Amino acid sequence: MPTITKIDPQKRRPNRRNVFIDGAFAFGCNVNVVARFRLREGMAIDDALRKQIEEGEVRQEAFDQAIRLISGRMQTERELRIKLRRREYGDKVVEAVVADLKRLGYVDDEKLALTRAADQAAVKKHGKQRAVQELRKAGVAPAIAERAAKEAYQDVDLKAAALELARRKAPSLARLDPQVARRRLVGFLQRRGYDYETVLFAVERSLPDRQR
Repeated sequence: MPTITKIDPQKRRPNRRNVFIDGAFAFGCNVNVVARFRLREGMAIDDALRKQIEEGEVRQEAFDQAIRLISGRMQTERELRIKLRRREYGDKVVEAVVADLKRLGYVDDEKLALTRAADQAAVKKHGKQRAVQELRKAGVAPAIAERAAKEAYQDVDLKAAALELARRKAPSLARLDPQVARRRLVGFLQRRGYDYETVLFAVERSLPDRQR
């Protein structure tokens, strides 16, 4: 049976190894794959094991890609699945990688939802409805999105936040017809997730008398 005769580090990629079978180079793989399959010199390797190693290499590649994505920005399970599938990883590999990342705590939709909802509230000054919409668009389950928004907005004065946005926007509408200015400001605030009562409160206090 074919036997592994040497495993050497790759010179330019220290996290990868060159595997030699019966004295000839056979394949390169990630050091984690070497560890997972306990590859070592003197080990017999048949076609079935070779296939498992190849599948393990693809899974490790997908895992590394997912880590790069998460390092740039927290990802929901849905976002991660979509991005990995765009890179043509199969469903079996994608699901295995997502499961590994969840087990390791790298993917956590509840934690992510709280972080994003807090950002919507404190930084972007969006209304609670918009925060829920954005979370659901990202693939967060409805119940999780609602809980996160409720917690993030529990101490937020939505009327004050809407008024702050309206006062920033109002100067750009100063030259418009009063009805047009009012309609645009109402739409602007509604798109940011504020309810109609809050929108009216902000509009009445931010537009000049002639535009109300």
